[in-house]
Amino acid sequence: MSPQALNEQPFEFGDWRVEPARGVLAALTGGAETHVEPRLMDLLLLFAGSAGRVLGKDEIIEGVWGRVVGDDTLAAAISRLRSALGETPERRYIETLPKRGYRLVMAQAARVGGLRAEAEAAPKAAALVAQGRAALAAPFAAARAQARLYFEAAVAEAPGWAPAHVGLAETLAAQHVMGQGGGSLAAAKASAHAAVGLDAGLAPAWSILGLVTLLADRDFAAGDEALRRAVALDPELSSAHSYRAFGFAAIGRFVEAEREARRAVELEPVSLMARGALLQILLTARRYRQAVAAANEALALSPLSSEGWYAKGWAYVLSGDEAAGVEALLRGLELWGIDLDQIARLRGLHAQGGFPALCAGGADLFETQKVMFTPRLTDVAFLRAAAGQPNQAFAALGAAADLDDPYLVFLPWLPYCDPLRDDPRWPRLLEKVRLVR
Repeated sequence: MSPQALNEQPFEFGDWRVEPARGVLAALTGGAETHVEPRLMDLLLLFAGSAGRVLGKDEIIEGVWGRVVGDDTLAAAISRLRSALGETPERRYIETLPKRGYRLVMAQAARVGGLRAEAEAAPKAAALVAQGRAALAAPFAAARAQARLYFEAAVAEAPGWAPAHVGLAETLAAQHVMGQGGGSLAAAKASAHAAVGLDAGLAPAWSILGLVTLLADRDFAAGDEALRRAVALDPELSSAHSYRAFGFAAIGRFVEAEREARRAVELEPVSLMARGALLQILLTARRYRQAVAAANEALALSPLSSEGWYAKGWAYVLSGDEAAGVEALLRGLELWGIDLDQIARLRGLHAQGGFPALCAGGADLFETQKVMFTPRLTDVAFLRAAAGQPNQAFAALGAAADLDDPYLVFLPWLPYCDPLRDDPRWPRLLEKVRLVR
């Protein structure tokens, strides 16, 4: 491992705050500073990122000097580093292992810049995590299942490496959100806690812990505390802002939700997932004109985004522009995999019976025809509500509640459900849904 591979942001190391860019050790008690020569700082960074494994002499010499030096030179440098750190028999930092090398023996290895050095992980684990992230980026159920296998293999390969646990937690949470539950939420929470326990300075670990806390416990305060910690560690972590937006929207704080969602888009402008989350928040907040604008921006990036067209259609319909909304909805359904004959039939239903007839036909299709992206029960429920079919709408929402569909945390505000709110079954449904508190 090369010291240049480490993130040279300040970090705590034993009794010291290490500032690599300044070449300074600052005492945590009293703040007295000790300047160390560049070679010793490189040596300290090497040990700080070693996670307590034995470093052979050749590895240290290659990582710090980059050329051949004698054992005496190495031993002298180790001695000067020990002296700079104020090592005593009671407070040891570096252990000499005869004929093997040296090892960091602090009670807790340092976290460098909030991240353990990637070199801690076995190369095979790092490769598995990369494969898992590539699979997780694909919007298919099979891809999420494959991502889970990659991350589980990475955890088995390097159980002490936090990024592997982060990836597994993110995948399990994604499976739950998309209705592939099977106990995945409890496992996601366990993986997120493992990641934080392994590296308390890793922002993505706190970010996914915040999300799974919101999903599993419906506890806004606890979830947002973790997410705020993630943002403090890395203000440019898009996922943390996106998850905070979810949390704020789940308790009806839509101004803050929109702010966080727009920040996530700003940080990752080409992320359709971030843009989709913004769209859903704008629709839930009944900001239809802004939702149309956000949908247009998403579609400018990806004209074939079925979710973008579908959300744009609902924004138009809910704002009163039914004609434009129907065209956008039909385009979204076409991109979802509904064949052209069925699209023509839906168009005919609309011509004969208006928007309720179109919604009834769309719900029938969602329940009977396989499409590229399996519709959620909530999608069926919203169509049934708009079609004037409350019995079927309540049945679909009840089934979604039985599956703990996280989208139902927005139920008190969803405009699609307005036709159902005066029904005596509505209060009972709200009692059944686990809302965020």
